Amino acid sequence: MASKELTPIRGPTTPTCSMAARVLSSAAGLLLLLGAAVPARAQNSSDAVSSRVAPPPAVAIRANPHAPNIDGKLDDEAWQSAQVITGFVQRDPDEGEPGTERTEARVLYTNAALFVAVRAHDSQADRIAGNLTRRDEWSPSDWIGIGIDSYRDRRTAFYFSVNAAGVKRDVYYYNDNWQDDSWNAVWDVAVSRDPEGWTAEFRIPFSQLRFAADQDQFGFNIYRRINRRAEEQWWRLPPKDESGMVSQYGDLVGLQGLKPPRRVEIIPYVSGTNIQSQAVPGDPFNTGQDRYGAAGFDLNMGITSNFTLQATFNPDFGQVEADPAVVNLSAFETFFPEKRPFFIEGQDVFSFRLGHREQLFYTRRIGRRPQGEADPRDGYAESVLWTTILGAAKLSGKTQSGWTLGFTGAVTAEEEAKVIDGDGNPHEDIVEPRSYYGVLRVSKDLRGGQTQVGMFGTAMHRSLTPDLQWLRSDAYTLGLNFEHRFLNDGYSINGYVVGSNVRGSQEAITETQLNSTHYYQRPDADYLTFDSTRTSLSGMSADLTFEKRSGNWRGAIGGTTRSPGLEVNDVGFQQNADYWNQWAWVQRRWVQPGKVFRRFYLNFNQWSNWNYGWDRVNTGANFNFNYTFLNYWGGYAGMSRNLGGLSGTALRGGPGFITPNRTNAWFGWWTDGRKPLRGEIEFWGGKEDESGGWNWGTELELAWRPLSNLDLSVAPGLSKRFNSWQYLQEDEALGETRYVFGEIHQTTTSMTFRGSLTFTPNISLQIYAEPFISSGNYVGYREVDDPRGETFADRFTDYTDDQVFEEDGEFFVDLDGNGEADIELDNPNFTFLSFRSNVVLRWEYVLGSTIFLVWQHGREDDTSDGTFPGAGRGLSQIFDAPGNNMFVVKVTYWLSL
Repeated sequence: MASKELTPIRGPTTPTCSMAARVLSSAAGLLLLLGAAVPARAQNSSDAVSSRVAPPPAVAIRANPHAPNIDGKLDDEAWQSAQVITGFVQRDPDEGEPGTERTEARVLYTNAALFVAVRAHDSQADRIAGNLTRRDEWSPSDWIGIGIDSYRDRRTAFYFSVNAAGVKRDVYYYNDNWQDDSWNAVWDVAVSRDPEGWTAEFRIPFSQLRFAADQDQFGFNIYRRINRRAEEQWWRLPPKDESGMVSQYGDLVGLQGLKPPRRVEIIPYVSGTNIQSQAVPGDPFNTGQDRYGAAGFDLNMGITSNFTLQATFNPDFGQVEADPAVVNLSAFETFFPEKRPFFIEGQDVFSFRLGHREQLFYTRRIGRRPQGEADPRDGYAESVLWTTILGAAKLSGKTQSGWTLGFTGAVTAEEEAKVIDGDGNPHEDIVEPRSYYGVLRVSKDLRGGQTQVGMFGTAMHRSLTPDLQWLRSDAYTLGLNFEHRFLNDGYSINGYVVGSNVRGSQEAITETQLNSTHYYQRPDADYLTFDSTRTSLSGMSADLTFEKRSGNWRGAIGGTTRSPGLEVNDVGFQQNADYWNQWAWVQRRWVQPGKVFRRFYLNFNQWSNWNYGWDRVNTGANFNFNYTFLNYWGGYAGMSRNLGGLSGTALRGGPGFITPNRTNAWFGWWTDGRKPLRGEIEFWGGKEDESGGWNWGTELELAWRPLSNLDLSVAPGLSKRFNSWQYLQEDEALGETRYVFGEIHQTTTSMTFRGSLTFTPNISLQIYAEPFISSGNYVGYREVDDPRGETFADRFTDYTDDQVFEEDGEFFVDLDGNGEADIELDNPNFTFLSFRSNVVLRWEYVLGSTIFLVWQHGREDDTSDGTFPGAGRGLSQIFDAPGNNMFVVKVTYWLSL
């Protein structure tokens, strides 16, 4: 379990302005400027680093007479002529000091590959740690890593590492210090141990790197971790008080006559799937058995020395872990991270963020669950769980002159659901149209990568049938962004401007205006114009941020605007629109070990938001800190205060509603992640001032590594909340529009189990299982009386016990006391139970070629009881529910031409 470092919080993405906010903003800005002048030790060292003479480069020697054999032993003749690289220094625990154990490296090359050998001397070789895990999984081990900035742009790098057990990891660095650990290359490494330490011998094919013809220099760095001391050594130290990682690399010279190889890799696959479920008597589409096979392939091809085409045809992702269960009572869509390998890779090029999770390109839109439903016609209808991806392709690369280009395209199939009507007649209903997606990225590095300007565009087209005219037919976005770093990369200013346009039938654009992202129908939003005859909708967003990136004092100030008509959800992910916001963040860092702490970060955040009608939506601030003790235990804590304002979403399209003020707090601890038994616990809670609403929760994670190749973890969690104004529905009753809310007690518990058993670095077994229980019990009902009332009580009228009655398990409201129902509430109480598990056996039987054996199991049940059953009875109920089992066998084979 790695330690947690809290990131700055920019506040909610919904808006405000007040005198208090302006004062806080001014104070934050002043602190930021003062930080630039504080003569802290780290800032002084930063200046020294930036002004010192560049260290000598590492030198690569052409292998002679033959390339070394990759066996982890440096007894090949070629290594004897290689120059020795020394001078490794610590980043942790004692920054700038020489490594406590000597490290030496050598570099060779041929026309086909780069060879790196690292000798890690160790005076206590019997304490070298090497845990056996599956590929790409970090573990508390001794590690050696090689970073190669083959573009030599000081922003991107390919990173290859291995631990003392021979487990490989590869990571792609972009934007200087952002990581894409989903990137996978085909390369070879071997390790060996002896009484004097251990050795790692790398062979990195040039086909896995990107560089221009006749290039003779790479950015280069070497990393070593000594686990028992938590010591990190670097050949070229990236100082803690400076921003960036790749920009701190040294140089590798001596590469002569390199010509980028022609790169053509084909990975065909075949798979077979067997789904077993509980049969539904009489339902021809739920017979309890479903079997099918699939085949397709992935293609990686070097178009030029710098550009690569990646394509997938009829992809299969049966080995991907299922999403966790959730209960979402909000008006907004739940965000799930991407897990499919093809779409994860390349995040550096195809990423354009609008907020914490909001983005112009949300890859899970491709292959999503069909948006339509078949009409059973008093019979039975087939349920289509996902949309078939016919094909997808990515072309990306970077030129020597600093141009980055990327294009992604995908086509998904028209999905039909079969129907057998009540008379036994067959039908087919189209539930998802054939769709086309395109994403284009262009950017240019200036001033050696310290300035970057770019363009990002997305497009989507659906071939709609008459029954699906309620979907948007076309959607386009165009974004322009820039980043400018100055004063030795210590400061930056960045921002973007985005425009969007969606098109479709009047029905589709009407639905767009009415949905939870926009709510154009709000009766008191006189700055909005709802038009049911529209066939298109346009909007924009812009952001500007100034940041201090280095030194012991860091911070940022910025602002964002998002017009009411911005809509990117056909290709991207967006929750809301219609706001302006202003925010500030200040951080004080102590990164050198002291008498108690190894490091300590203190953050202060402030935000203020308002809508396009200049109604204040909220204002807030928080402080938080996180720390690590000298013994590598650590923790974090924080508190926030949010002053309510006028919410345009609380009544789901109704008038603006003044939300109550709220206070939140959180804290947690973690133990030393290097130990076999480790843990982390966190608590959180909050309370609203007037409404009586509250929430609290806790989660514990315990992990145990009883053997070097076995890791087990369990993470139980429990949360409770009381919300006295949970939205239920809008109703017309007695000639008035009524906005009905409920008082809900909700309890949620879950338990996540994970296990990893690794037999060899190429054979592993992973297990994931999660039981989940959530119940909601409504104890009272009310309707909005005056949404802008002075107090919370003024904003509601409570329904009395005489007005609410139950009949056949359903609830009704009699407003005028005549004994007849004026509002039907159905039964909003719920108890949802779920169990999901995933077991994957993975065998890389040949370099780059894999066999997957997968078992996915799931079962769910839901009732309108509303009573929390407790963990024991809840588990019993879960396993009494019908279950589904899916068994998958998938075989891939890597071909390099």
